[in-house]
Amino acid sequence: MNFLLSTMMNSANVPGWLQTILNALTNFINPILIVVSVAGIIYAIVVGIRFAKADDKNEREEAKQKLIYVIVGIVVTIVLIALFYFLKYAIEQGLIDFTGWYTNY
Repeated sequence: MNFLLSTMMNSANVPGWLQTILNALTNFINPILIVVSVAGIIYAIVVGIRFAKADDKNEREEAKQKLIYVIVGIVVTIVLIALFYFLKYAIEQGLIDFTGWYTNY
């Protein structure tokens, strides 16, 4: 069964140079996702503590805005990485064809 699935998964004709780039990006994106997530969580905790400790209304609003920026940044990062993995899957499955577009020039 695994053989059948592996032949179905690799049925697309992906050029070697593109597969090399996709593999390199995949190996590069996973550590970046971990670092960005950890940094975002730590910064969100720090801003949350500042928000809780703020005595002045202006300080509280500033901390609230920073917390919103951190959350938006983390969500955008996750969406971009998910988009990359979707495009990688589409290329490897043959949904996006790269076999002939560069040979015409």
